[in-house]
Amino acid sequence: MYTKFLNLTGAKDFEALLTVDTKTLQDANAKMVHDSKYGYFNFGPTIDGYYVRDLPGKVLAGLDNGLHVPALLVGHMKLDGLLFTPPWIRTTEALLDHVRELFPGVPQAVLDTIASEYKIPTILGPQGSLLAVADFFDDIAIQCNSVYLTGASNKSRQRKYHPVFRYSFNALPAIHGYDTGYTYYPSPPLIPSVNATLAKFFQKAIVDFSRYLDANPEGVETWQPYGSDNQKVMNMGSASQFNKPDYTPSFGDDRMNSTLCEYWRSAPWYVAPKSKGKSSRQRLVVQDGTRDTLTEEL
Repeated sequence: MYTKFLNLTGAKDFEALLTVDTKTLQDANAKMVHDSKYGYFNFGPTIDGYYVRDLPGKVLAGLDNGLHVPALLVGHMKLDGLLFTPPWIRTTEALLDHVRELFPGVPQAVLDTIASEYKIPTILGPQGSLLAVADFFDDIAIQCNSVYLTGASNKSRQRKYHPVFRYSFNALPAIHGYDTGYTYYPSPPLIPSVNATLAKFFQKAIVDFSRYLDANPEGVETWQPYGSDNQKVMNMGSASQFNKPDYTPSFGDDRMNSTLCEYWRSAPWYVAPKSKGKSSRQRLVVQDGTRDTLTEEL
């Protein structure tokens, strides 16, 4: 990827990249993202030990108990991962092949866990198979983040004053981004069909949380803060709906598999490259408006 980026920008090395104009860098970025395979984005946060100290899940797990953690209103779409799921993955072996390509060097033990925990029931047909695959991408990329944020907040000494309100947005089609039609109702949604009653409930919850740190819409006292003694979430629409829409909000059990989320928190698919002796890295240093690079021995 680095070599391709150099070629697209016309730079010969990192030092030359620092002198390339913004438009050229943006065009190269857009080109590489456009050429990505389905479900890939090529670019994302990179652990550098400074600005990004580690994977967010690991950082949140290691937070000091006395650290200030704000109140949270956090949730996910029921089918968040569906749009990022390659539609040709319909069998367990196809999923494992995709994981091998996505995470080169992934240990066999991780592949065995995926095969065991994300079994693809071909008996349900193409649609059921695709939803089963989407569960995997839900967990490793999106939904488990709710678990990590909740855990960090519940460790805080200020938990009593900074509660966590969790929700699951189940209103069909419940795909990534569909909730924006409810957030900005009555503005025309990107995807048609917004239930006005649920939209108003959702908006009141957001506004009341912002004003009072309490997600209960005025006059409604059914949404209790999430905690070890109350592992419940607000369902924006019935959690069991499939073909027939049900927009009724209801407070119910958290259906996230926290055990699996803890497994993925450690990024077990990643195998650190073996050291070949002393090496160095460069990082950009900006001081008093002057850019420079600092070389450090690892």
